[in-house]
Amino acid sequence: MVTLEELYDQTIQKSKKRNFEQSVDIIVTFNKNRVKAQTFNEIVYLPVKFRSPDEIVVIAGGETALQAKKQNMKLIESDALDRLASNKREAKKLASKNYAFIAEASVMPRVGKALGPILAPRGKMPIAIPNAAALNSAFERLLGSTRIRGRNVFGIQAKIGVESMKKEDIIKNAKAFLEYLEKKLPPKSISKVGFKLTMGVPVKANYEEVA
Repeated sequence: MVTLEELYDQTIQKSKKRNFEQSVDIIVTFNKNRVKAQTFNEIVYLPVKFRSPDEIVVIAGGETALQAKKQNMKLIESDALDRLASNKREAKKLASKNYAFIAEASVMPRVGKALGPILAPRGKMPIAIPNAAALNSAFERLLGSTRIRGRNVFGIQAKIGVESMKKEDIIKNAKAFLEYLEKKLPPKSISKVGFKLTMGVPVKANYEEVA
């Protein structure tokens, strides 16, 4: 038997120290005898925050835009959407540099027209909020989230933290991620689980042997 904590320790031991902060990914392999190939395109919310606020962009006008400015959130004002619609290069750069987007429901039709062809294929269409009062909650939840995407796959890899985090916080996120998959998949669908740093080697174990 091995614990998730021991698996993570082994991952750190087998990974060289780099001159940048590496991401911590969880790797989950599915049992082909128990489950068919899976398709994912969703955000999983985890208990411990690990993302930078600079990874999230707010698209809004009026009161919501004012609130985003006051809190130094990255902001695209709704008036700028027409410019982005005619500048695909800038729109693609925006999509690739940022993890997630939040938009007021009232501007979502304009967002869809201007950025939909760029964001939708990447699984990055904005999370819609009704008004300024809902901004902080949506923003804070995204700081502790990970996006999973895959088509007809028998496994998934997702960022659940960064190496400067406490080990117990990494494990909290790992357990929450596994619980999410266990609820989504048929019983005994997971065959292996492990961790990997950005530039490190994956370290995995049979899921039935993980305590």
